[in-house]
Amino acid sequence: MENVKSKLLAKKRELEQVIARKKDDLMIPITESTDELSMYDQHPADVGSELYEREKDAGLLEMMELELQKLNDALNRYDKGQYGICSICGDPIEPKRLERLLNTTQCIQCARKTRDNFTRPAEEDITFSGAMSDRGETLEIAGYDFYDSDN
Repeated sequence: MENVKSKLLAKKRELEQVIARKKDDLMIPITESTDELSMYDQHPADVGSELYEREKDAGLLEMMELELQKLNDALNRYDKGQYGICSICGDPIEPKRLERLLNTTQCIQCARKTRDNFTRPAEEDITFSGAMSDRGETLEIAGYDFYDSDN
C-alpha cells in the first residue's frame, strides 16, 4: 500500500508544478504576452483571441486546482485507512478503477448511480424534424413538404 501513497504524492507534486506554471503564465500582462508595444493598434479580433486563450487557461487552472483538492482528500483517506473503500456503500473499490483514478472515492456501481444523467429538454421532442417524419407528420415550408424530393 505504500506504493499507492508514493503514486499519490508523485501525482500531487506534478500537479502542483503545472499549477504554479499556469499561475505564472496568467500573471503576465496581456501586452507582454502578445509582444506588442501598444494595444491601441491591434485589431479587436486579435485581442479577443488572446483573451479567449487566457480564459481557457483560467478554466484549466481551476480544473487542476479541483484535481489537487481531490488528491489531498485521497491522501487524507489513505492516512485514515479509508483509501480504496467506497464512501457510499463501504465496499472495496475495484483495483483497476483505483489504478486508473487514483483519487476516486466511489466504486463503479455507486459512481454510475450518482453520476449526472443529462436529460434532453422537452423542446427537442417537438423541434426535431426527423422525429416528425418518423411519426408520419410533415414539415411544410412555404406550402411545400420539406421531405418531398419531387419539389
